Amino acid sequence: MGTVKVTIAVGDPQGRTFEDLEVTVDTGSTFTAVPRELLQRLEVPVMYSAQSELADGSNAPVDIGEAVIRLEGRQFHTQVIFAEEGEPGLLGVVTLEQALLAVDPVAQRLVQTNVLRY
Repeated sequence: MGTVKVTIAVGDPQGRTFEDLEVTVDTGSTFTAVPRELLQRLEVPVMYSAQSELADGSNAPVDIGEAVIRLEGRQFHTQVIFAEEGEPGLLGVVTLEQALLAVDPVAQRLVQTNVLRY
C-alpha cells in the first residue's frame, strides 16, 4: 500500500483560527500529530503528557492537547500530539474514526464509512 496524504485544517480550541497542514494518514498512530510550533501559534494548551510507543519500538514522552480539526467537510475536537521539530504530521486513527473515515488501500485515499462501532 502506498502513502496517503491529506490536508487538514487545524484550529484553536474555540474553532476561530485555522491553519492548513498536509499530513500522512497513519493507521498505526492513535492520535493525530501536529507540529508543536503550529499548536503554540494557535494557543492550543498541553492538557497532559504520556508515554508513546514510536514506530521503532522505543518509548518517548509526548505532550497531548485538544484542537479543532476540519476534515472532509466535518469539524470536530480531537486530541493531538505536539510533534517535535522534524517529526511528520500524522493523521491518527482516533481522528479518522471521529470523522467516519477509513483508508481505501486500493485507491489510496480516504473514504466515508458512515458506520459506527460500539
